[in-house]
Amino acid sequence: MILGSMHVLAFTAAPSLSLVSLAQTGEGIKECELVQWFVSEGDTIEAFDRLCEIQSDKATLEITSSLSGKVVKLHFEAGAMVQVGENLVSIETDEEAGDGDSDAGPAPSAASPAAHSSPEDPAPPSATPSRVLTSPAVRHLARQHSLDLAQVRASGPGGRLTKADVQAHLDSLSAAATSTVAADVAAAVPTTEAAAVRQAVPEQRGTGGDAAAGRIPAAGAGTTAGAGGGTTTVPLRGFRKAMVKSMAAAGAVPHFHFCEEVQMDALVALRALLRTEAVLGGAKLTYMPFFIKACWELGAAALALEQFPLVNSSLSPDQASILQHGAKNIGIAVATAHGLAVPNIKNVESKSIVEIAAELARLQAAAAANQLRPEDIRGGTFTLSNIGTVGGTYATPLVNPPEVAIMALGKMQSVPRFAPDGRSVVPQSILNISLGADHRVVDGAMLAGFAQAWRRYVEIPGKLLLEMR
Repeated sequence: MILGSMHVLAFTAAPSLSLVSLAQTGEGIKECELVQWFVSEGDTIEAFDRLCEIQSDKATLEITSSLSGKVVKLHFEAGAMVQVGENLVSIETDEEAGDGDSDAGPAPSAASPAAHSSPEDPAPPSATPSRVLTSPAVRHLARQHSLDLAQVRASGPGGRLTKADVQAHLDSLSAAATSTVAADVAAAVPTTEAAAVRQAVPEQRGTGGDAAAGRIPAAGAGTTAGAGGGTTTVPLRGFRKAMVKSMAAAGAVPHFHFCEEVQMDALVALRALLRTEAVLGGAKLTYMPFFIKACWELGAAALALEQFPLVNSSLSPDQASILQHGAKNIGIAVATAHGLAVPNIKNVESKSIVEIAAELARLQAAAAANQLRPEDIRGGTFTLSNIGTVGGTYATPLVNPPEVAIMALGKMQSVPRFAPDGRSVVPQSILNISLGADHRVVDGAMLAGFAQAWRRYVEIPGKLLLEMR
């Protein structure tokens, strides 16, 4: 899931009560879970103070206020599901009229991944820098991104620049080649009340619930008594809900599987040598960074790139074309107490093994703490799943749509094998790998060829190091 934050903007004709409501930001997102409140009724808050944390099936997000005031009412209890458009909190404020429109956008994360697609041409400026009409919150967002507001196209009334405009511009600069997420994330929520409406837009949030005058309690697990004991109903939330959707989509994919074994002795020795060096910057050097680099160091070799570009692709939504992605964003399946998460490491073809190890550690820690950011999840092009951590050897992995290929890594074992002379038997470190692919895009010969090329890089890590860039 994903961690970010949102600022809420609205306007009031006079000092009044402002309502913070939930707005849709992602396609198909209708509801989210209110994980926790950071404020209580009666609290006095300042602009950019945290209000609450919410979670959808893809991300976890903190919502912040854009105004100072007093928290009058919390409309939901922690754990409740909130539907898009429903009010979260009422804030009493003395501020005068603001933007004149209701918009919101995620605040920038502390370390956004590098862009992995060519940015679109910047929109022509709507006004000179000194004449840009916008709010302090929008200027604050622009400063955090070192963004020149004059380069952003304004869509608000009278040429006013809204937060949605800024977010759309940022999205256009950093959108993944596979991303079809809409750039505009703000949506006005109409209200029949005299109070102004503020929309808090979480990066990928939404959930259902009826607006009510009183605080709406959380919908907990239910238990139904039966002859053989109670049956507990556990709502699907967060990662688990995302897994249901992903596996339902994977079930419609015709799969082809291929298995191989990899001799690990050379890589075992290399890792042992490198672990003694003081160049890792505190990163833990496991085998996974080598596996990740081996996957897409193939892209550095002209022949391999010509042979296997479809492994790093996706099928268009209308199934009329294949989208070959330039970015190599490797997803890593991470089992957590909240369910299975698949964050991805962006642009591994341009990262060193040490950089990959550090990013892998960050993603694993964020997943365990349920603090993955939206950009950590979006844009994956290939997935690795380490089933060896639970003792598995072979598997039949399912692709993570819209990706078309996945590799499961089994448990490394010391097993007897014939020596090169063919007479003596020696122990060797063997790793079993299992690949799954969308057979509509990747045929059997291509998947086998990719597996053999990957195996050569792992078995001869010097080859990997020679071609690394």
